[in-house]
Amino acid sequence: MAGMPEQKESFNVEEVFQRVVPTYDRLNHLFTLNIDRRWRKRLVKRSEVRPSSRVLDVCTGTADVAIALARRFRGVSVDAIDLSEAMIEVARSKVRRAGLSDSITVAPGDALGIPFADRSFDVVCNSFGLRTLSDPARGVREMARVARVGGRVLILEFAPPPEGLLGSLYAWYLRSFMPALGGLLSGYRTSYSYLYESVSAFLKPAELLEIMRTAGLREVGSERLSGGIAYLYVGSR
Repeated sequence: MAGMPEQKESFNVEEVFQRVVPTYDRLNHLFTLNIDRRWRKRLVKRSEVRPSSRVLDVCTGTADVAIALARRFRGVSVDAIDLSEAMIEVARSKVRRAGLSDSITVAPGDALGIPFADRSFDVVCNSFGLRTLSDPARGVREMARVARVGGRVLILEFAPPPEGLLGSLYAWYLRSFMPALGGLLSGYRTSYSYLYESVSAFLKPAELLEIMRTAGLREVGSERLSGGIAYLYVGSR
């Protein structure tokens, strides 16, 4: 997640996520009807991780993807970074409860200045964190920088509401329904209003694909998920 150096102008992103940490996982699954679990499983499947791979999970949040990768690919080494201290605390607790402390290391880390050397990882992924950055293109460049030659970079992210009836319903859901229910259940309506703001203003799929190519990634492509609500972007170093 983003910290103060990465905040959007209208929201303090660190504060947004700090507030909702106690209900973060539960409400994520509720609001997506657990479809978010399927999206993350798709990322894991497309990662092509091997047992000896070194993986970096950027903007790990509560470490759902890091845990899913370590569970599926025994022997893999996962570094999971985030700037939110509250998220890191929850992520570490979840990793311990999953019995994966030997496989996953959770630590503070800035997505706009990833604290690892060039070409350090076989797989680099980011799930729903890119749109929180003040400079998504820089975030993609950093992910490409730390990927080894032949390594994979995967980005799972929401897209602006698509055209048509589905897009209109989705925009209403994000703009009105989710903030109302999220505010009721968490006590912080503003934090859920941020989701609509960040999704509607985010890059279109074609724009993000071009950013990935400009960052030096090849074999770049995207997979449309749930009617265009989210996309999985994949590229190779």
